[in-house]
Amino acid sequence: MIFINGSPSTMQPMYKRQKNEIIRDILTVCNGGAIISNIMCKSYITYNQAKSYLGELIQSGLIEDDRLDRKFRTTQKGIEYLASLERMSELLPLETKRLLKSSPATAF
Repeated sequence: MIFINGSPSTMQPMYKRQKNEIIRDILTVCNGGAIISNIMCKSYITYNQAKSYLGELIQSGLIEDDRLDRKFRTTQKGIEYLASLERMSELLPLETKRLLKSSPATAF
């Protein structure tokens, strides 16, 4: 198990996320524009994962690539997708990384 965020007393477990959680994190980071290193750091993914997910998201029209600026931006379609995910998570409450961040650390 991998732990994130701070000293041993405040560390939180990092777990294997589902694909839609990673996509949600990437779309959120790219809202307003982000370079690939920011996407990697804020979404907790590797370079290879970032390239793979970004390629998929660009192909499906959820993200656009600004080659001049070297930034990736969430498109209107991507923003609508994010809103849909939020509505779904309200209907089907699932424990996600965001919930783990706000709750006290637990030992497994």
